[in-house]
Amino acid sequence: MKRLVTILITGLVFLAANAEAVNAQTFTFQLTDPSKTTISQGSNFGVNVMINTAGQQTISGDALITFDSTKVNIDSAKAGGFYNTDNFSGTILGGSTSKFLVSAWEESIAHQKSSNSDVLFATLNMTAKSQGSATLSFDCTAGNTADSNITKASDQTDILNCSSLKTFSLTIGPPGPTSTPSATPTRGPTATPNPTSTPRPTSTPIPTNTPRPTISQLPRSGSAEVTVVALGIGSLLTVLGILIIL
Repeated sequence: MKRLVTILITGLVFLAANAEAVNAQTFTFQLTDPSKTTISQGSNFGVNVMINTAGQQTISGDALITFDSTKVNIDSAKAGGFYNTDNFSGTILGGSTSKFLVSAWEESIAHQKSSNSDVLFATLNMTAKSQGSATLSFDCTAGNTADSNITKASDQTDILNCSSLKTFSLTIGPPGPTSTPSATPTRGPTATPNPTSTPRPTSTPIPTNTPRPTISQLPRSGSAEVTVVALGIGSLLTVLGILIIL
């Protein structure tokens, strides 16, 4: 009976250990743009750091990333939003040029976080420096809280499974073609618009005076000599008439 109980307990422990191995708390790397197979030298690209707590409640995480600084550079990091985005840090590890530390945390266990799948922890903004193969890896030692770790909310222990962490490789190819900017068309001189003439009011034509004939000399109405003769004859006849009557 005791042997049966021992076997059952051993079996349960083995199953629990296997379950822990299958559902390990881990970090992983993913290219932000998975369609890229080769990164062009001199280009900028992004790498996502994913977190999976396998359903366990956690309060913080640290990803200490080692990279080949002759091939790539980690320029900055952006919070993924799994933990409080206000409590986030991404910086080159002091005294090193090839280690970058990403940290995020909650201020209390009242905001503990868990996941059963890969969730975005942070995004690394990177630059491809030279051609060749470049790698990213997590610096992790079991039981060491000064490197990569995931902290369990209930007892503040590190539950990150270092053996499940994988190295990420990428290929850096030659620089991509540089596009030649199109020539800007040269504009001709701008024509100065002629001033618009202000129409003047149409003048009303003044009627033309009809020319009158010029009279050089009035026509004569009769002869002065004829008039004097006639007057003399009239006077004589008048005198004769008076004499006859007498």
